[in-house]
Amino acid sequence: MLNKSQSISARLSPEDYAYLMSIDRNGAVTQSEKVRELIAMARESVGTQSFCRAYIASAEAILPFKARYMEEDQRSLLVEALLELLAEGAAAIQGCAAEKPMAPVLEKKTLSTMEAFLEKILLVTTQENPRMANPDSATRIKKHLDSLLNK
Repeated sequence: MLNKSQSISARLSPEDYAYLMSIDRNGAVTQSEKVRELIAMARESVGTQSFCRAYIASAEAILPFKARYMEEDQRSLLVEALLELLAEGAAAIQGCAAEKPMAPVLEKKTLSTMEAFLEKILLVTTQENPRMANPDSATRIKKHLDSLLNK
């Protein structure tokens, strides 16, 4: 394991050198600073700090369940809302894991996901015949939401 900075040398094509020198991040001016920024950018793009990477990973985890759901004849707003909430929520959590404090950033990242979830729940409670696999579920959600709102 290295315990001090190491010097490196590399031959770059004119295109690669132009790209390296075009990096304008964190005040990088010298070639060394630009290489360090390039390394930081690479780490961000593959680590859990990258929301895109985290979203792809979480969506892939949910994909087999989503595919199985799509093969079935019955559709459910509740199931669709849950699958979306799981994928996007897991991505947001992974993407915010390194943030300090985490709560404000996570709250901001998940706000649109929560709004979409609530919109589907609202459809379940306001439609006369909501798209549900089990109509009793819609009735139960309506009753529970009414009891929460009327406390």
